[in-house]
Amino acid sequence: MKRRIIMIVLAAAAVGGAGWGLFYLRSGMDAAEVVRKLSGIRLSLELYRQEHKKYPASFAETLRAGTLEAAPELKLPGHLRNSQVRDTPALAIKDTGGWAYVSDPRSPDFGLLYIDCSHRDEKSRFWSEF
Repeated sequence: MKRRIIMIVLAAAAVGGAGWGLFYLRSGMDAAEVVRKLSGIRLSLELYRQEHKKYPASFAETLRAGTLEAAPELKLPGHLRNSQVRDTPALAIKDTGGWAYVSDPRSPDFGLLYIDCSHRDEKSRFWSEF
């Protein structure tokens, strides 16, 4: 009898945990909040460019230079929370659900910070289009 109660409690906990996990993954910031955060990071890159006469070779340079204290947290539906900025040689969507920065000076998109997500927002726009 005791074993059966333990099994029922464990099953209920598993179902509750799975339900919470699905809720967490389906939830996310709305597009307006994400675009505000994206604009703030892009502004810090522009301030860096104004001061140093070029875009940084890696996003971490903006943090070291003090134009941005830290990258803001991003939570898109279908992804975990993320506040890291991935340096990439070209604009390439890897669907990490985070920020990405084109850090190769030979790329035509050098200096671009974008949302690395292949999904659509609540108005059916791709997150990476912002």
